[in-house]
Amino acid sequence: MQAERTIGHAPRTQALARDLESLQGPCVGCAGCQGICQALFDAIMVPDLILKDRHA
Repeated sequence: MQAERTIGHAPRTQALARDLESLQGPCVGCAGCQGICQALFDAIMVPDLILKDRHA
């Protein structure tokens, strides 16, 4: 069986990548920051997830 891998349509992932690229540093102020972490993803993604149905 052969399988072909293609890039899927992922607008949220693309938006997240743009947001991460625009940051001046990888940190949201956590003690002992070691770069990209769940807290950073939450800070970027949660507001959009909450408001996504209100963009009408």
